[in-house]
Amino acid sequence: MKLISAAIGSTLALLGPLFLAASAMAQTLPGLQPNSKVTIDYIEPRDPKFQDVYERMKKRQLLEQLALFLSPLKLPRTLRLQTKQCNTINAFYDPLEQSLNICYELILDGEESAPKTVSPEGITRQEAIVGNLLDTMLHEMGHGAFDLLEVPVLGKEEDAADQFSGFLLLQFGKDLARIGIKGATYFYIVSASRTAGRPAPFYDVHGMNQQRIYNYLCLGYGGDPDTFKDYVEAGLLPKERAANCKREYEQAKLAFAKTILPHIDQELMKKVQSAQWLQPNDGKWD
Repeated sequence: MKLISAAIGSTLALLGPLFLAASAMAQTLPGLQPNSKVTIDYIEPRDPKFQDVYERMKKRQLLEQLALFLSPLKLPRTLRLQTKQCNTINAFYDPLEQSLNICYELILDGEESAPKTVSPEGITRQEAIVGNLLDTMLHEMGHGAFDLLEVPVLGKEEDAADQFSGFLLLQFGKDLARIGIKGATYFYIVSASRTAGRPAPFYDVHGMNQQRIYNYLCLGYGGDPDTFKDYVEAGLLPKERAANCKREYEQAKLAFAKTILPHIDQELMKKVQSAQWLQPNDGKWD
């Protein structure tokens, strides 16, 4: 579970929460049908303060987008996609229910935590909101894929889910890659600042926020050096780490090819990769 209690929370719409209408979705995603093994449910919140975000996510068809994005994945059992009130800032995959859950608290916290305009690292408000939600959804989908497809994981599953997300963010063109990696980076920069001065929770199943910053940037640079070279030039990704990033990306690519790719319809995957997932108004709904 990608716990984000002390985090900037975000807002995947797996691939942008948030397109304007069903007609627009049909125009931008031709030839795709929702995965038949995926169900969706926008669970109405009990607390009125979440009513607005609940209505907005339904209107923007967040879960419908994710079901379309997952159309190439051959799932052996039903995966439930849900938005819900969780009474904590979080997003998580539940292996008992086999459900991927996005909390309304997380979405609101993401809007409140994003920079008003641009962060010191050059990350815009829209990139922080959309990119972090992209990463969050893909990270949790990583947990779901490992569970439903019975993928063996060597090492910490949280690290593997980060690699799953970071690798996929690089498979849909430079714009989405840039937004996704930047949004994930912003999340961990803010998370690190929120926990500064506290004892480091070395017992936690997640890696340290400071480490996860470099892991995402390294995957980005390793997979597409031209798109992310400015982060090396600016020193945000140290050259010592950057020198090995191509190898790290190739490791993630090989692991994906051997464990996840056999469960993916190749022709449908090409359609998903060529679809226009991000729209100009994504992240501007608050």
